Amino acid sequence: MRIGNNNQGIWQLLSGKTNTSFAGARRSGAGGRNTLEDLLTGHYKNSHGVEGMVITKGSNRKRTMPVSDEMKQFVYNGVKDAFYKYNGMSGDNEAEQKKYSAAINNYLKTIKKEDRSATSWTLGQMKVNLANRVSSAIKEKVPGWTYGKPIPSDVLDEVFADESITSMVSGKSGTAKGLDIQI
Repeated sequence: MRIGNNNQGIWQLLSGKTNTSFAGARRSGAGGRNTLEDLLTGHYKNSHGVEGMVITKGSNRKRTMPVSDEMKQFVYNGVKDAFYKYNGMSGDNEAEQKKYSAAINNYLKTIKKEDRSATSWTLGQMKVNLANRVSSAIKEKVPGWTYGKPIPSDVLDEVFADESITSMVSGKSGTAKGLDIQI
């Protein structure tokens, strides 16, 4: 371990003898980290580099936001994959989870900064509502089933072909407005 070299770098930084410049550091290679400029200007980012993800007390993030049909389909496909691959569990494939999160965060970057946190909350509620609806339908067909227990593929095929499930994505059901949440 090179403690001496680390101390030397710290002393250089504190004495002002380095060429460190924070101008332009905000977006250059900072990734999801908040730079000094971010902290000074209040442009905080989450770990994925998305600004506007405020979840503090008093924020109005728990509100339903409109979501694109593509994202509704994306959430639907994610829930469907979880039931087919992992029997309703999230699974342990880190690459799949990162890919899912990256797609959500990329979508959030297309939303107005003020609405990003609420849109993220909306997408999460969509996923939970759909998973609950699917699990209820499975329990009707397979009494005693619980998350993680095997599900016959013909039952899953039937559940995911059911109009009450597919209409949650298309928004064509009588009372449901697609995956737009009713609170």
